[in-house]
Amino acid sequence: MLRLGIVDFDTSHSIEFTRRFNHVGVSQDQCVEGAKVVLGFPGTSEMSPERIPGFQKQIVSCGVELVDHPSEMFGRVDAILINSLCGSAHLDHARLCLDAELPVFVDKPFACSLHDAEEMFRLANLAGQLMFTTSALRLSDDVLRLAENANRAGGITGAAVFGPAKRQAGNPGMFHYGIHLVELLFAIMGPGCEAVSNAYTDGAEVITARWKDGRLGTIRGTRDGCTAYGVVAFCESAVLQSQVSTQFVYRNLCQEIVTAFETGKSPVAHEISLEIVRFILSCMKSEQNDGCQVDLSSIKEDD
Repeated sequence: MLRLGIVDFDTSHSIEFTRRFNHVGVSQDQCVEGAKVVLGFPGTSEMSPERIPGFQKQIVSCGVELVDHPSEMFGRVDAILINSLCGSAHLDHARLCLDAELPVFVDKPFACSLHDAEEMFRLANLAGQLMFTTSALRLSDDVLRLAENANRAGGITGAAVFGPAKRQAGNPGMFHYGIHLVELLFAIMGPGCEAVSNAYTDGAEVITARWKDGRLGTIRGTRDGCTAYGVVAFCESAVLQSQVSTQFVYRNLCQEIVTAFETGKSPVAHEISLEIVRFILSCMKSEQNDGCQVDLSSIKEDD
């Protein structure tokens, strides 16, 4: 049984993960075996400090002991979940945990700058520790099923994804809710995006992305009206369409976390996670320049 510690309680993921690992307040088909959250650091928050007391009370009710500093977990847990809502808060926490030679899962958004993303992976490599990040949406049963069907239909020639893209100060551009849509697109198309353009309005944005092999992918991120998740996959011999249910995404992600910590293998390669950060920064740059095309290679470490 892996002993897990959670850092920062300003996102609902902190309690949703804890419930599934600790088998409290969820149905049996949502429970995950192999790990238990035993310690938690409530932390602080620049984006949603008002959420911490409520989630703290719920997490304590799941049998989790609180500590006053993340370092108090060291020697008492096998791995750390960094659940800070703000991507900019992750580097300092990751550095502390990796220095203590603990494997780490970093919740979305992994980082809001290329510097922070590259530095976290540099520290993980230096420490020889597993560190990974992923959106739960790429692990939706519907997405996994569509990927299998796409292989049988001759492979993906292009894709379109849609869903909510609400923004919040602290996680700029698509780093907040939009990160799920970007991860969905990469889950279907794979890595290799070379350029993007972003047509933005207050109610929605449409991102067109070109892959190095000539394939095109699009994202419609919506802020007005219905914001359901969905995917259209264009294949050699079929066009596949699917709504994307979130019913089991937390369970699937928690299962993936257990497997990764047990095997020491990341479910998402570091290179893909870095490409996703470059992708979102390129979308922001395009938006700021009236939707012009931006090459991902133009994003530098200080962006």
